Amino acid sequence: MIISRGWGILAFLIPITIILLGISFFGKNGNATLSILFYSLIIAGTLTFLLGLIFKKKSIKKHDLYFLPLQIWGVIWVIIGIIGAIYA
Repeated sequence: MIISRGWGILAFLIPITIILLGISFFGKNGNATLSILFYSLIIAGTLTFLLGLIFKKKSIKKHDLYFLPLQIWGVIWVIIGIIGAIYA
């Protein structure tokens, strides 16, 4: 069960979309590499963080997924991407 308020579901949809776009444009024969995955997570985290800031300024409603705001999800995705890119 997914617990979200407002546009919180974007915390999952943005990374999935960016990863699929990264695979389709930069993957070889539709295959993903770890570098594409982690760089896509860094880009998706940045977009999620920025969208979280925009939604927070323009709306009174909360936009969160599993009780974490979009900005926090953006930071989580960026950290996972950076750690993965370093160790991949």
